[in-house]
Amino acid sequence: MSGPEVSIEGRRLILACSNNYLGLAGDERVIEAARSAASRFGAGSGASPLVSGLTRAQRDLEERLAAFKGTEDCVIFSSGYLANIGVIQALAGPDDAVFSDELNHASIIDGCRLSRATPVIYRHADMEHLDSLLSEGGFRRSLVVTDSVFSMDGDVAPLTELVEIARRHGAMTVVDEAHATGVLGPAGGGAVEALGLTGQVDAVVGTMSKALGSAGGFVAGTSDLAAWLRNRARSQIFDTAPVPAAIGAASAAIEVIASEPVRRERIAELRALLTEGLRDLGYRVGESESAIIPVFVGESDEAMRLSARIRQSGVFAPAIRPPSVPVGTARIRLTVMATHSDMQIAQVLDAFAAARGDGSAP
Repeated sequence: MSGPEVSIEGRRLILACSNNYLGLAGDERVIEAARSAASRFGAGSGASPLVSGLTRAQRDLEERLAAFKGTEDCVIFSSGYLANIGVIQALAGPDDAVFSDELNHASIIDGCRLSRATPVIYRHADMEHLDSLLSEGGFRRSLVVTDSVFSMDGDVAPLTELVEIARRHGAMTVVDEAHATGVLGPAGGGAVEALGLTGQVDAVVGTMSKALGSAGGFVAGTSDLAAWLRNRARSQIFDTAPVPAAIGAASAAIEVIASEPVRRERIAELRALLTEGLRDLGYRVGESESAIIPVFVGESDEAMRLSARIRQSGVFAPAIRPPSVPVGTARIRLTVMATHSDMQIAQVLDAFAAARGDGSAP
């Protein structure tokens, strides 16, 4: 599953739905770093970070991630899901409000629920609506939370305006860079870096399981925020620290990202190639700025039929249906990897052309 192809039931298929955007999960340097870390520190960490699970390697990675994100410090969690739950629960409580984009990831939604703060949902990327809702006030503290790249649509949140609005209303900001880290920005730092907002977001959440090709999550911010999370984020305090192999792999991945910008450039090139080709075939494709390319279908059964048809042609990309996306917006969520070849992208387009030709596509 780490390369641009996958074997399913003995058949090789082009993998067109992976979040391994830079192909680093299969990079030998990253794999060797995982092996080395496991050999040195063991297969598991054995305890939570506050007990004995914090290794020198994990602390080094936290410092490296902080530098990568342009922040003072960083706290590592076992997953991006737990990072979102932890930071929201640590920063908001029963007398507070969390203002959340209607298309935010499930981990953000669950973080809002577990915090016991009042959830206030604003329309997707609608900054006028957010501004209006914040103006109503009535809460002790306000937290504005958004994905930077939305996982099902691939679009980028209007972060510049969001940060300005939040600051004007005295609200804290939490931005989840799960699908932007390693893909966007001059150095791969994400959408926050790409938009020149480094240091202006209170908490930058990320994952090591996508572009970094490993596993785990993190929250980057000020030293005060990091200290607060280490003592208040329940999903970090009461969870066993990430396995050493994941720490080693992520550290190596950051080095590769820094030294090989061609991988990010390749994603942009392939995204344009695939998007243009799909539109030429008559498909309705979202306006993506990331590695995610949504092909909108509509009804769930139609999306299932299209997914099955392209699989017959050698392309693996499952249908995305409610409740993952709103009713009536079922789709094929395609992703490009830096390790996809031009020929493989051409084969993906051929598969969609065949589906269009025999009526499998709506």
